[in-house]
Amino acid sequence: MKKKDVQIGHVYAAKVSGRVVPVRLIRESQYGGGWIATNTKTNRDVLIKTAARLRYKIKHEEMKP
Repeated sequence: MKKKDVQIGHVYAAKVSGRVVPVRLIRESQYGGGWIATNTKTNRDVLIKTAARLRYKIKHEEMKP
């Protein structure tokens, strides 16, 4: 994925700790490039440093358990 395609507030599949999980982007990182996101499986905050960690945007229907 490219940085220009990323939107704050949307849910994306991202590689976190070796697994692909859904994350919701909250805001841009105050430490420079990247975004602060919440892992929707664990409700923990994660730092997404590059858009390469994001795989694809998740639709609302895919989020249902």
